[in-house]
Amino acid sequence: MKYNGLLQMFLVTSFVFANDDTISKVYAPALNTMSTQGLHEISSAEAVGEGSLNFSLSSGWYSQEKDMALAPNKDANIVTGILSLSFGVSSYFDIYTSLSGFGLGGYNGTNEKGGIGTFRGGIQGRLPLPVTSPVYLAGKFSIIGGTSSNQINTNASDGYNYFETRTGYDFEFLLIQSLCLGKDGRGFKLHLNEGGVMTLQESKDHLLTLGGGFLIMPHPIVGIGLEINSRTSWSDIQMKTDPLWITPMLKFQTPAHLSFTLGSDISLSQDRSDNSRALEPFRLFASVGLSVDLLASKRKANLEKQKQDQAEREQERLRSKELQAKADSIALKAHNDSLKFVQLREQEKMRADSIAQKAKEDSLKLVEVKKSLEEEKSKRTDAEKQLLSTGLLLLDAVYFESGKSDISINSEPYLIIIGKMLLKYPKLQIEISGHTDNIGSVSKNMSLSQARAEAVKYFLSKAAPELSNRLTARGYGPTRPKSSNSYAEGRKVNRRVELQVLNKEALAEYNK
Repeated sequence: MKYNGLLQMFLVTSFVFANDDTISKVYAPALNTMSTQGLHEISSAEAVGEGSLNFSLSSGWYSQEKDMALAPNKDANIVTGILSLSFGVSSYFDIYTSLSGFGLGGYNGTNEKGGIGTFRGGIQGRLPLPVTSPVYLAGKFSIIGGTSSNQINTNASDGYNYFETRTGYDFEFLLIQSLCLGKDGRGFKLHLNEGGVMTLQESKDHLLTLGGGFLIMPHPIVGIGLEINSRTSWSDIQMKTDPLWITPMLKFQTPAHLSFTLGSDISLSQDRSDNSRALEPFRLFASVGLSVDLLASKRKANLEKQKQDQAEREQERLRSKELQAKADSIALKAHNDSLKFVQLREQEKMRADSIAQKAKEDSLKLVEVKKSLEEEKSKRTDAEKQLLSTGLLLLDAVYFESGKSDISINSEPYLIIIGKMLLKYPKLQIEISGHTDNIGSVSKNMSLSQARAEAVKYFLSKAAPELSNRLTARGYGPTRPKSSNSYAEGRKVNRRVELQVLNKEALAEYNK
């Protein structure tokens, strides 16, 4: 029980806040050397969260590989450390401070071989963008106070440890942009930093500082990061030869409020023409961070109270709704009972009126239908009457050139009239039959009669598309003559196109 109680207290004080700062997350944040959120030296635009207190201790080591002016002697070992603290004033503002120290091994210089380095303090604020936005924007202002008695590298802004062993005073301004994707401790973060350093020392130049980096979190505990930084003079920008370095690193974030960082600064700077260089080939570093939520108990109590208040409000709302529903039910029943008899009488009257009205409408409708049929019959053309009475209609105004299936242009108006006529009788299935005389071979005449029947079907379907599924075409050639082919007049009669009703039982409906 004792250990369970300790574990519960431990989890209650868990750090890292959500955007609304009401629920603590499980894992410690990824801190930079200023104990604010970020990579190693790169800052994130994310705030650490209201009430959070962060500590970090970072240490770095590198060896001087060559002798050159204004730098430690060859084979000197340079060790630096930074102790920092940050506090989340609100969801949008953090304050921070740090103090660095240094030590030199194998150092032949006359200056001190170790001691206090640089004091730094400042404030960071982010814009109140929507909580659903993955983009964060922030600004950072720092005062850098040099308390060191030994500026390890004194040429320009050389050395990984330039800001860790300052002897003068500087003001740093930084703009920060962050893109944060993912959830549940997994995801991707990209940070960009642009800034400048104004110095109060006449022997030093104002600096332009640029940096960027990303952190990939395949698991809430482990992160893989990479950042790149540069530092050069505002008045004489020399990006290639001034400090420029890349930093790969591993970050570990634990539920025990601790985060760890291991990595190496690797120089990208080129040697200068005087054989000096801004940075040694590499520096190794490690850091540990501790996070404490000073408002965890208050936050938990507020959350529990909000839940309790919400539950009570919901119960009261349901109770009120239930009482109102009962009152409404009683009132509705009384009203319904008082109107029930009247409604029954009205329903019976409406039913009787409906029956009488329907009988009247049916009678009128029958009269109108009969009248309409009579009018329609009186308006039928001779062609309609012939088709409906016999089931057969000769298309006597359809002409073709001799031996061809092309319909004469003079026949088109007539066929349009025929198409409109057929649309009036949608239940009829029509065969378009083509016929020829016996001049020429039978096969040729069969093909010609089929082609002419198809041509008429195509024209009618085009003129009245609704007919397309009701029409068929068939060529009979000379097999069904209506007159003798022995003389010209008879052969003329046999060369014809006819409409024939295939379902003659449907004719009865149109002849009532």
